[in-house]
Amino acid sequence: MNPDLAALAVHDLKNALGHLEAELVRLELNPQAQAARTARQHCVQLRQRFVHFLVLYGVESELKPHAQDESPLGLLAQLAEQSAYYGAQVPTAVVQQDLAPPFWFFDLRLVRLAMDAALDNAWRFAQSGVELSARVTDGYLVLTVDDDGPGLQNPQLHLGAVSDWSTGLGCQLGAAVARAHEHAGRFGRAELKNRPQGGARFELWLP
Repeated sequence: MNPDLAALAVHDLKNALGHLEAELVRLELNPQAQAARTARQHCVQLRQRFVHFLVLYGVESELKPHAQDESPLGLLAQLAEQSAYYGAQVPTAVVQQDLAPPFWFFDLRLVRLAMDAALDNAWRFAQSGVELSARVTDGYLVLTVDDDGPGLQNPQLHLGAVSDWSTGLGCQLGAAVARAHEHAGRFGRAELKNRPQGGARFELWLP
């Protein structure tokens, strides 16, 4: 892992811990159910970011996916269901289900980590909702996270806007997970682009 990226990530996580500590102090002085739920959600998100960091920290020793036949729609359904647990302020729906293949070979744990990071970013930008979909294009499974936020002035800059993406962790994680998947000499990739109808689109391409 790049030393500069690691230093930025640790600094970002330290700041997030400081914000969480301040929330807990306020909650101790003035206990409120909604404030407690918010603090718990922030704790869950912070734990998730630590997991992302630890996965990337070990990338230099090479990610070795253990691919099995998995259901893309099953994965997307689980991701959509977790939105309330993670404190998403907008609904998450699985769309275009008829385009998804019945199964695909990939490492469920790694792919879920990458999609979690993309979803966290989408929830923060979305104005009214987030959409998940899966399709097959040119022999790749393409998992998509769409938001209806302001979109990207510059995709690379957008990756540095919030949350894990503020240090490039989300981007690095998606790219590392994608590249770890290889089939017949073809490797996966992660893309971030503008949606034609507005908003941002994250795509994870798996061979």
